[in-house]
Amino acid sequence: MTIYSNFSVPTLGMMAQSTALSNIGNNIANATTGGFKRTDTNFSTLLSSSLDKQSDLSGIAPKNLNRITQSGNIVASDRDLDVAINGRGFFILNSKVDGSGQEYYGRDGSFDIAAVNDITVAGIGGTNITTKDGYLVDKNGYFLQGWTPDPTTGLFNSTALSSLRVDDYAFATTSRPTTNAYLNLNLPSTDKPGLSEVREFTLSGTIEANDIFSITVEGTTVNYTVAATDTSLNDIRTGIISAVNADTTISALATASASSTDSKLIISGVTQGTALDVSATTTNVSGGTNDNQISGAVIQNPTAHDARIYSMGVIDSNGVTRTAQLNFSKTATNTWQFSTSISKTPVAQVDTITLAGTIEAGDVYNIVVDNKTFSQTAIATDTLATIRDALVTSINGSAETNVTAAASGTDALTLTADTAGTSFSAIPSTTNRTPVAQIDNVTLSNTYAIGDQVSIDINGIGAVTYTVAANDLTANGDGTGGAVTGSSAAAYNNITKNFKAAIVADAPTAALVTAADTGSGSGLITLTSVTPGTGFTLASSVTSAAGLLSATTSTPNTSANSDNAITSVNTTANVLSSELTTTDIGTITFNADGTLATPATGLFNLTLNFPENGSIAATTESVALDISKFVQFDGDFQTFSFTKNGYAQASTQSIKFKENGDVVAGFDDATFRSVYRIPLAQFFNANALQEHNGNIYQATEDSGSAFIIDVNSSDYASFSTNAHELSNVNLTGEFTKMMMTQTAYNSSSTVFKTVDEMVATARDLKR
Repeated sequence: MTIYSNFSVPTLGMMAQSTALSNIGNNIANATTGGFKRTDTNFSTLLSSSLDKQSDLSGIAPKNLNRITQSGNIVASDRDLDVAINGRGFFILNSKVDGSGQEYYGRDGSFDIAAVNDITVAGIGGTNITTKDGYLVDKNGYFLQGWTPDPTTGLFNSTALSSLRVDDYAFATTSRPTTNAYLNLNLPSTDKPGLSEVREFTLSGTIEANDIFSITVEGTTVNYTVAATDTSLNDIRTGIISAVNADTTISALATASASSTDSKLIISGVTQGTALDVSATTTNVSGGTNDNQISGAVIQNPTAHDARIYSMGVIDSNGVTRTAQLNFSKTATNTWQFSTSISKTPVAQVDTITLAGTIEAGDVYNIVVDNKTFSQTAIATDTLATIRDALVTSINGSAETNVTAAASGTDALTLTADTAGTSFSAIPSTTNRTPVAQIDNVTLSNTYAIGDQVSIDINGIGAVTYTVAANDLTANGDGTGGAVTGSSAAAYNNITKNFKAAIVADAPTAALVTAADTGSGSGLITLTSVTPGTGFTLASSVTSAAGLLSATTSTPNTSANSDNAITSVNTTANVLSSELTTTDIGTITFNADGTLATPATGLFNLTLNFPENGSIAATTESVALDISKFVQFDGDFQTFSFTKNGYAQASTQSIKFKENGDVVAGFDDATFRSVYRIPLAQFFNANALQEHNGNIYQATEDSGSAFIIDVNSSDYASFSTNAHELSNVNLTGEFTKMMMTQTAYNSSSTVFKTVDEMVATARDLKR
């Protein structure tokens, strides 16, 4: 080696130490960078070939060693979106939301939510609004990859990776109905069973063929006709029992059995706590002995059983939470009857009111809605339709009712409750117009003389005639008081008085009209129809040289039809939300020690029929209810636990991680569920991964391809929630290495300087 070649060794030494110092500086600078992995520097000796086939020392070369597999410090965080890996593995990231981009791997679990795509969702009031969806991303904006659960089972058994959408609307339209539920509770052993009503009937009388014994239960009657082969009252009793139990209507309410006493039978109610209307009669055969009797008495009054209720929430096929009421009724010692009850859908009451009749001015149609009266009085031009429309307008314009009126058909209207389940009363009525009696006036005028005749004829039935007498022309009308002229007030009074009397005395005429005179000297007689609304015709005449008789109608006849009608029919019954549809499920029995005896499987398969409710469609759900841990102990009715599968449509409110890698979403219905699971990528030689900006890596040929693991099924790693991983840099070690590097660098520079001095000495020798 020449002296000039000696420059290469210290030069390479300084260069190698510069590389080491650069790595040390980078490590120190990233000491608190999340997911950063330090790079160490190792050195190797360089050799050069000589002419005599020997190798000489020729310097040093640096080699970077990536410490990717060494975990960094894990520090606690108050962010739910921070998660750290305990052990081996990397988060899987993708540069594009649809997974078609470049795949990266990283250890920094400080995630955020990035808005990506425009979406249209229902806003307040049902109007659509445009917003953006959101996905979990790392600090570089790359999308965290994970698994979605099976929509049917909820298990994470898929190997397909996808970006994790976690915005408010990410799961708003997804749901899974409840198919399994588990309930654990205590039914108090001290609860009392109920009692059904029991009646005892006694038969007596002479046994004769064709006698009839009858039993009536809640309006349904069965008869037993005595047969010729019946020789005792017990035979008749047997026949009655068979007849009662064979009737499907009665047997649903009561059962018949023989008493331990001869000639007596027992009628027992099926339902505990329910009273029965039961009676019995006999009919003796014609011509037989009339002494048969069947008398009954209550020997056990009904009492209600103790009942316990648990409200079970399930998710239906619409993605909506529904409630099924579970009823437990103690019927005997250690025995309970199990049933379910489901609320009916509230239904708005609808009444249809129909108008009828011949419309006449003055007719009145009334509807009283919840004590508020609405009336419409007809005018001459009205029809049933116009009156109906006026009533509709009047009802809808009132703030005092909770109904809406609407025209229906030609002559009807409907009243619909504004609130389903809220009933109302509607009482219609009509008042026909009042008929008016016809009144005609008959008036005397000019001068009357003795022998003059006045007459009227009603409806042409025959004239009523009065002939003026001599007394009519005297002041007092009886021949006294002196004579008066035939046109005087006194004469008029006398003539009208006597003419009226003649009219009243004529029976056919009096049946049609009444007559009255004023007595004021006006010569006026009023004729009034006996029946208001029934008119008459009047013909009047006078036989006189000077006297006149005129007839006028002062009050015309006004008739009134009496055919007006207004009727109300309840076309849709009001249904309250508190009304229940109850279905018997089965019997639960317990052992003497309080443990469950039956059902032996501890399982009831429930069929829950949920009705339509507004915009929610009716559904039928099958739920397997596990009651295997039911107990019957002394104490209170107590629920120990309840679980179910399924989930409802809901808006996302929060996101956090679990130790097993599940991404747990909290929803606005106060529920939580795992919506994703985060797998980890592992490599055969992770230190050979290619590093990229942002503390992320890509696979290389040396690292090998990633294989994906589920931390639930491996011991490679776990997750720390509310924490994140910093760098794996040890500052103490780095400063130690920095001092060593500085010393080595200074030493190499001294060698370089020494060589330079030696070269200068050699140069000076030439002089």
